[in-house]
Amino acid sequence: MSEQKPRHRAAHTGLTITVATVSALAVIASLTAMTTLTPATGTVDHITNGAATSHTVSQLQLTSYCPARLSLPDTESYGDSAFQATAGDLTSAARYAAFGSVYHSVIGTLAGTDNGKTLASDGESTVLTADTTPGDKAGILSTRLLESREGTGTASASASWATTGDLTGIAAATCTSPSLSHEFLLPGTTTGTTQRLVIANPSNKPTTVQVRAWGTTTSGRLTLSTGENVTIKATGETTVDLSAAAGGQHGLYVTVTSERTPVAAIVNTVTMDGLTPKGSDYDTPTAPASTLNIMPGIHADDATTLYAYSDADTTTSLSWSTEHGLTPIADHRIHAGTVTVIDLGKAPKDAQALVATSDTPITTAARTARTGDNGQEDFAMTNAATASAASALAVPGALSASLTLANTGTDKAKASVTAYDVNGTQVGKRDVTIEANASTRLDVADIADDAVIVRVDAADRNVVWGATLTSDAVDDASAAGLSWLPSTALDETRERIQVTRNPSIVR
Repeated sequence: MSEQKPRHRAAHTGLTITVATVSALAVIASLTAMTTLTPATGTVDHITNGAATSHTVSQLQLTSYCPARLSLPDTESYGDSAFQATAGDLTSAARYAAFGSVYHSVIGTLAGTDNGKTLASDGESTVLTADTTPGDKAGILSTRLLESREGTGTASASASWATTGDLTGIAAATCTSPSLSHEFLLPGTTTGTTQRLVIANPSNKPTTVQVRAWGTTTSGRLTLSTGENVTIKATGETTVDLSAAAGGQHGLYVTVTSERTPVAAIVNTVTMDGLTPKGSDYDTPTAPASTLNIMPGIHADDATTLYAYSDADTTTSLSWSTEHGLTPIADHRIHAGTVTVIDLGKAPKDAQALVATSDTPITTAARTARTGDNGQEDFAMTNAATASAASALAVPGALSASLTLANTGTDKAKASVTAYDVNGTQVGKRDVTIEANASTRLDVADIADDAVIVRVDAADRNVVWGATLTSDAVDDASAAGLSWLPSTALDETRERIQVTRNPSIVR
């Protein structure tokens, strides 16, 4: 027995050594194969060193920036009290709605959503909703989708209105998505007008953006007196005074560009003539330049001005869109690198939208204005609208809304208009047919008295629309109150991910 034990241990040791040797050889062989063999075609992405490839994936996380309550540029108390700026009886409200396959949606601030308000339903409604009262800080709506598909998304808006003071009238804006670039087409920066560009950085890293502007007094880019590079701290905002940076212009085309971090941007415009309010509004980013630009929401007797910008010389043909088709206005020359301002006078009684066509893509926006007592005015800025199969808007507070739907096609268009109440419960539905190159108008209250959220479905993607907002309180004060709220697309959202090969990072 004593002689067999050593032999057994030796055999066991030999087996261990053999297994270890075989394992080591297998590992070495695997490493050799990995470094010498070429993978089968199609199993890997082939990227040249330094080159980049991109992939498109569905986006399940949505972020929307909702502006703070409208404010005056200068609220310091100095001099005679009769000459001090005042916001008057300013009221503000915001409404949020989420449609479709939504897991979670909460409204917070740039600092986070820990103490935010969650959008919810009453158990029977099909739309998640929430209301807030905006303060002096912007809101951030963060939404997580279960899946990205047509008919899923959010539509939210913020508004401020007053019957007295320097902000008499209505200012409203849809909540917008952060992006690497934004373009604005703005009214003039002449005496009495203040334009403040607010840029928000919702990320947790500081970023620098480039602000550039083109005006009416010269061809080519303007030199901004405040500089072109603006740094924004993490989860913070920075304001650029455009009226000081590029004063004396009758119109401005402004771009905001960020290289790495998506930012949100909006412009607050306030106009005064001495002590008389001449209107205020939020200006939101424009749609991409196009050869067909439709600006719905024109009403009879609105004083209408078109602003247009193009990178190349071109001619635009303008028309009023009515219930029965187009009524030509005139052709106008657009000069490259310069904002063109076209005074169209008061809109005719049957006008419902302004249409601009051109051979070269142009960017357009319409300014409509109304007059109240004692010379007071209010205005609305309307960007060219974009068609989608499903879109929606939410009317803030107690404001009234009149919908304008315009057909972008040469055939009849059909659309389904569905209305919801404050709880997200469906309260009415209308099917509308719009003649070719025509438009139609529909008051939200005509669908249902308690309707505050509207969704439009147009399968052919040939209908653009939005809402003109008015206030009974402002009207009762014999003041002009006017603002335009564009619809928000409920399209499948996608994002592009870029991959760059750099072997030097592996050491």
